[in-house]
Amino acid sequence: MAEGNSWPGRVPAQKAAGVCAAMIATIATACGGSDASTSAENPPLWDVPAWVNQEFGTLNDAGIKPFVTYYGVFQGNPVGGNEQSAAWSQELVFGATLDFEKLLHLPGAALVISGADAAGSNLSDDIGNIFTASQAYVTPTMMFYELYWEQSLLDNALEFRVGRISSGDTFAALPAFGLQVNGGINGNPLSVFLNSEFTASPVATWGAYTKYAPTSDTYASAGIYQATERLGVTAYHGMDFSIRSHDGVLLLGEVGWTPTFAQAPTPTGKVGKSSSPPASSATSGLPGTYIAGIYYSNLPEQEFLGDGTQQNSYGFYAMAQQMLWRNAANPNISFSLWGGATGNPQPEIATMPVMGFAGAIWQGLIPGRDQDQTLFSFLIGGWSPDYADASAAQGHGRPTTESVLEWSYIIQLTQNLTVQPDIQYVLRPGGTGNIGDALILGVQVGASF
Repeated sequence: MAEGNSWPGRVPAQKAAGVCAAMIATIATACGGSDASTSAENPPLWDVPAWVNQEFGTLNDAGIKPFVTYYGVFQGNPVGGNEQSAAWSQELVFGATLDFEKLLHLPGAALVISGADAAGSNLSDDIGNIFTASQAYVTPTMMFYELYWEQSLLDNALEFRVGRISSGDTFAALPAFGLQVNGGINGNPLSVFLNSEFTASPVATWGAYTKYAPTSDTYASAGIYQATERLGVTAYHGMDFSIRSHDGVLLLGEVGWTPTFAQAPTPTGKVGKSSSPPASSATSGLPGTYIAGIYYSNLPEQEFLGDGTQQNSYGFYAMAQQMLWRNAANPNISFSLWGGATGNPQPEIATMPVMGFAGAIWQGLIPGRDQDQTLFSFLIGGWSPDYADASAAQGHGRPTTESVLEWSYIIQLTQNLTVQPDIQYVLRPGGTGNIGDALILGVQVGASF
């Protein structure tokens, strides 16, 4: 692993050049003051070349849907932590969905295949905190990621997935979790990874998943996944497809409610030529997401104190996100709150038995920028008393809690590109009180096609 204040030498020159080009293009767009929306009257200074959209569209029409997502994060901690440093981290996820309804005339069937490449260094290594400063810092190598069959039935009310899949794609997630730069909540809460064999990009295992939505705003889902100590081992690059006798299983279950409050009724009268068409239900109400889930694993876990092991570990989570206000004249402008908690009642083997999180999203805070999002978030995690006792016995201090305050502003430069200035403040890094509170300043560049 590269040191926190050095540029990772393993990044290919072509990729570095591509990142620089994307950053220059996005900065040029921002300086030009163009809005995220495009029109003939107000075209952006830089956007995706027409041939890219044309080629993607041609493939989509044929039943092959490629996707590429990139995140690059540059950060530094001018104050606090074990030492002051700077770090760059990045992750590129790429793949394609093969629509077998178009390719093979199999209704509702698809095959998803993907890979990921990550590089960089972890600023949290220099700070000494547990909530990873950058969500783009993951397994730092090229990884084969997902390969699974997806089948939809009953007018998409029933969904199945089987193959190499990731539990983080379908469990313990809110829409807001894809926005933060800090890795403690981006995607999924960190605690579910610390306390179980939960997986997320770029790590996948053998598994099966099903989701049933009896109504338009309720669902229940369940999954079974391979639980193994080999998760994320870089030597395999995601290509170890074996199931071994000492592997276990991770079981997950979740129920959800996704209501839309204050939704405008569907008009029945005719719309005059001079009238504006009615707003769709997707933009006229206040959407919410409310979920609760449990997990269980039978993979043996080493107890923090003594030489014993426990074979059965379990935990739970509950979280919600609700839009509270939406501008009647411009539905893009809105304000939402989100929050939740995770728990695991086994302090003998659970590193972080309790974690809480909350935040707010204000879209369109700045006039004329109704696609931009202002984010506020707060994370807090508590270490297990058994883990704390073991740490103290080894002379590393006795950790209790660590918290992170984060502020971000997502600048939606084009439909595909974002730039996100970010400020984090870490209270009690490492939880022991022996490390000074850290201020983290950074910027994230994102691209999605």
